[in-house]
Amino acid sequence: MSRPRLTLIVNNDMPCSQDVPRAGQKSWSNMFDPYALKANAPDLWSAYFRARFNSPREVALFCDVSFQTALNWWGAVTAPASHITLLVILTDPDAAAFFGETLGRAA
Repeated sequence: MSRPRLTLIVNNDMPCSQDVPRAGQKSWSNMFDPYALKANAPDLWSAYFRARFNSPREVALFCDVSFQTALNWWGAVTAPASHITLLVILTDPDAAAFFGETLGRAA
């Protein structure tokens, strides 16, 4: 039994109008450079942890990670994984605003 195949049919006789006004693209990649965001993530998270917590030890206790991991985040060596990101976003109502302001100043 063969699976159905997709066939693309191109009609070059009918030109596409290029002057049609289009809605602006609203994707996140239009607003942020994904590579720059990834490269700057450790600095962003370090700034957040320093603003919210008094020490890497408090970060370790809150996020349930080792002291060394918290120290790496505090010193902008690495950024947290997605489950820590979700924990922060779900528990701190000001986190999104913090990151928005920080990214707004960098842009």
